[in-house]
Amino acid sequence: GFRRAPSGVALVSLRLIGLCTVLILTACSRTPPAAPQASDGWVRLAPPGTNVNAGYLRLHNNTSQPLRCDGADTTDFGAAEIHRTVVDDGQSRMLREQVIEVPPHGSAELAPGGYHLMLFRPQKALTVGDTVSVTLRCGETAVDAVLTVRAA
Repeated sequence: GFRRAPSGVALVSLRLIGLCTVLILTACSRTPPAAPQASDGWVRLAPPGTNVNAGYLRLHNNTSQPLRCDGADTTDFGAAEIHRTVVDDGQSRMLREQVIEVPPHGSAELAPGGYHLMLFRPQKALTVGDTVSVTLRCGETAVDAVLTVRAA
């Protein structure tokens, strides 16, 4: 059989379809805009009946702007606050801090002996392996974190 060559209109149509496909695939494969993230979250297992707990995590600022976090929310506890442990004259004490600042493309660690989340009035008994959801308030940005309960 004899095959007829595609007309100019058909070739242009095929090229347009191919170009649109490439553009759609390129748009879908783009990485989302940089956003702050939390990782390595954990909560220390507290003795039964304890109404206060501490949470820790690493906060990553993947943006080109400084990140200022000034609070935390959780439905797993009655309240959450940002605190910092300081040592004065050999005495360790906790200060309620209002802000954690993370430089552009930097990170901050909330860890024992430094900044941490104080978690008040657990809404249920926690055991090793349970998770706690926390949202850090960072200006217009909310950073969600999952903290896993562990023994220490």
